[in-house]
Amino acid sequence: MGELSYLINPHKKLTYDDLWDAFYDVDADEEGRLIDIYSDNRWTKSDQQGTGGASDEGMYYNREHSVPKSWFGDRKSHPTYTDLHHLFPTDSYVNNRRSNNPLGEVGSATYTSGNGSRLGKSSYPGYTGTVFEPIDEYKGDLARVYFYFVTCYRDDATNWQDGTEQNIDPTEEFRLKPWSLDMFLEWAEMDPVSQKEIDRNEAIYAVQGNRNPFVDCPEAAALVFAA
Repeated sequence: MGELSYLINPHKKLTYDDLWDAFYDVDADEEGRLIDIYSDNRWTKSDQQGTGGASDEGMYYNREHSVPKSWFGDRKSHPTYTDLHHLFPTDSYVNNRRSNNPLGEVGSATYTSGNGSRLGKSSYPGYTGTVFEPIDEYKGDLARVYFYFVTCYRDDATNWQDGTEQNIDPTEEFRLKPWSLDMFLEWAEMDPVSQKEIDRNEAIYAVQGNRNPFVDCPEAAALVFAA
């Protein structure tokens, strides 16, 4: 884990405004529309970028921190705030429903987005709070994002907010909480690396100067984390 962290640090730090254009470098489909992991919407530059609240799906898109920024202290000056590996363009309304709840698997949903992402109480052993469950197509993607995140920022644990309602445990050694680790390893196996992830990883490398090693070498997740 230490060696991988060394390989992917440091990297170029983008500004928050840079992200609007960077998304079109790393998240656009063949027609130049942004792929949304939380809804079925495809966004274009003519669509309104989300700078406020939305009353329904399909109104705006915004910059989603898949690892919620409130967990790492909302530090705008820190690379975590604009790291493209964990930032995605997403429907503003769905993003607000997700809020800063951890990712997980839902039993009975209190909200379901247009593409099937769900919010509700966790059904995964080890956690009973509210979680947000993405669709199966993106579960492996997000698992590998979290593997990247705790590897890249493993020396940053002292700056984190300590809370029970998150996937990451920064209290002793920066790591995924046991239930989250088990779940993400399952997600990564269930949803292998896609061509979309490979292309996105290459594009982020061109913009930001570092890679997600768990996309390049998926078996590294078991080697690094399973023990």
